[in-house]
Amino acid sequence: MKASTPEPPGRIWWRVSETRAVTSVQPTRRSRQELRTSLVEEGRELLFTEGLAVGSSNLTFKRVFDRMEAKTGMRVTNASVIKRIWENQADFQADVLVTVVRDEARRAEGMGKRAITLLGTLDMSTPESRVRVLREICRVEGNASSAAIDRSTNWSLWSNVVSMSTSGTNPGVQARIKEALDLGYKAVTRFWSESFTALADLLGLRLLPTWSIDQFSMAAIAYAEGCAFRQLSSDHVECMVRPTGPNGEDQEWSLYAVGMEALVNQFFEPDPEFAPST
Repeated sequence: MKASTPEPPGRIWWRVSETRAVTSVQPTRRSRQELRTSLVEEGRELLFTEGLAVGSSNLTFKRVFDRMEAKTGMRVTNASVIKRIWENQADFQADVLVTVVRDEARRAEGMGKRAITLLGTLDMSTPESRVRVLREICRVEGNASSAAIDRSTNWSLWSNVVSMSTSGTNPGVQARIKEALDLGYKAVTRFWSESFTALADLLGLRLLPTWSIDQFSMAAIAYAEGCAFRQLSSDHVECMVRPTGPNGEDQEWSLYAVGMEALVNQFFEPDPEFAPST
């Protein structure tokens, strides 16, 4: 029997090093919950990058698995998730779309910081000055929201998800999206109601007898969505100039900001018993 030829020390070292290198990049094992979270996040990022194709056709297991493997080195297969984490691909797609809905609700809850900052810089000592403050808050917040929508991928994705809740072909997916939308709208309505109640208290406003704060919030949310959808379809922020500055100077207003001022004036009135804090 022919004896094997011993390999040079350098060759042996290369093989050992190669084995160690391969071993060192092996991904750590993840629990089912960790894998679920990672795949949903990867699907969410895919949608924010590409948008949502008709019928979620671009949100597939294969595409999400490939993205994860490219980033982490972890190879995931259908057998790893079907009947273990999700019933099927449609169940996974619903999970990702529900996450998008919840993201938008959380985004709305992060609004309002500009108004709080603005209140600290303006005079609110008289009824007239408080009217000017309210107008300025509507202008600044409305313009900022219009500009944010113009730069955002969230709204176009959100509109597609909303559309799927009424026109999708999978009743199970539709039901889950509708449930998430309902919870999301309730959370956003609660946020707007609490925020505007606090703002009205600071500015000495009270609701007109025929209205509730939740009705105002729902009208404000519906108007915001309508302006956003129109803005996305036209790729244009509709603006105008009004003489609303401190001394009648011209100021730029987005159409959304003008509508918000009109809504506030329709639902609220000055409280004659209001006494500003000193």
